[in-house]
Amino acid sequence: MRVCVITPYDLSHEGGVNRHVRSLARALGALGHEARVLGPASGPVPEGCDGLRGVVPVPANGSVARIGLLVPPRRVRDYLDAHAFDVVHVHEPIVPGPGRHTLRLATCPVVATFHANAEHELPLLRLVRFFASAGLGRVDRAIAVSRQAKRFSRTIYRGHTAVIPNGVDLARFHPAAREPGADHPARPVEVLFVGRFGEPRKGLAVLVEAVRLLRASGRAAAVRVVGAGPAERFAEASQQLGVRFEGRLDDAALAHLLARADVLCAPSTGGESFGMVLVEAMAAGCPVVASDIPGYAEAARGAAVLSRAGDPAALAETLWRVGGDAALRRRLSERGRARAETLGWAHVAARVLRIYAQAGALAAPPAAPPALRRAARS
Repeated sequence: MRVCVITPYDLSHEGGVNRHVRSLARALGALGHEARVLGPASGPVPEGCDGLRGVVPVPANGSVARIGLLVPPRRVRDYLDAHAFDVVHVHEPIVPGPGRHTLRLATCPVVATFHANAEHELPLLRLVRFFASAGLGRVDRAIAVSRQAKRFSRTIYRGHTAVIPNGVDLARFHPAAREPGADHPARPVEVLFVGRFGEPRKGLAVLVEAVRLLRASGRAAAVRVVGAGPAERFAEASQQLGVRFEGRLDDAALAHLLARADVLCAPSTGGESFGMVLVEAMAAGCPVVASDIPGYAEAARGAAVLSRAGDPAALAETLWRVGGDAALRRRLSERGRARAETLGWAHVAARVLRIYAQAGALAAPPAAPPALRRAARS
């Protein structure tokens, strides 16, 4: 089967949805299908992806989304015609760009995946989403990556929607190299933060304040921060509290840090529909402490210790309790790996293929030549 997986976000930049679509395409390929990723691009794109020029940065969900607002519809039409896909899988189908054009231009079955948890959206973007929902009648089947995402999707799409969580690469994140720290009351808790820390909702400021509280009470935590963001904003924390900024790392380097950390801390204050950083840490056997927001609770399914969101004092006590209890960390590591096993990409891709079948993709007749399909649309 020939599958086109479409992202609305700049393929030249890393992001959760882009990581998802590339991983899904690889997993579909491993199952014997031909999958390509299409999306807007401001520069070079990863292998297996095809980019279209027309990226525009816009504020969204407490961040900045680089979307294909200026991608011409004819470029999408020509791409679809040239490849004659059996199914197109549009991610975030109400975001302007190639996916929106595909809803109008595709002649094969269409599947859509909703990722967003829009609790922090600006009113203007809510209005844009409302009008954009008009084209969703073309979607044959839909997927939401979490119950939070499905709750939002139901406000704009009434068709059949299955919840299929994000997947994790179990080969890249594996506990084989796990080096659990010893249980010693005087040893600093080794904490790892992963995320775009320039976004306030990711909660790095909450973690820094928790570390400050621990230091003030005679306890210590050593924090490493992985990800993109303005490290200069946290210069004082870096100097006084020993917070180390590692920048963006590839999966191998990240897996190495996860193998050494006592705890992966995910202190986001909201706006997370699922939380892949938790699942990758659990796959690597790293114990997880996370804020008690719905998306994280759903991702963890009891395999992490949750702390009250936005509360540095509660986070400080939770980090110290987990970091100082080797037996608890071992239990969390075992539970986390078991949870991650259920989310391996082979399992997730198999579930997605069933949605394709329900949409009619597997039973689709051979595609007509591009010229005939253009004539049928005219």
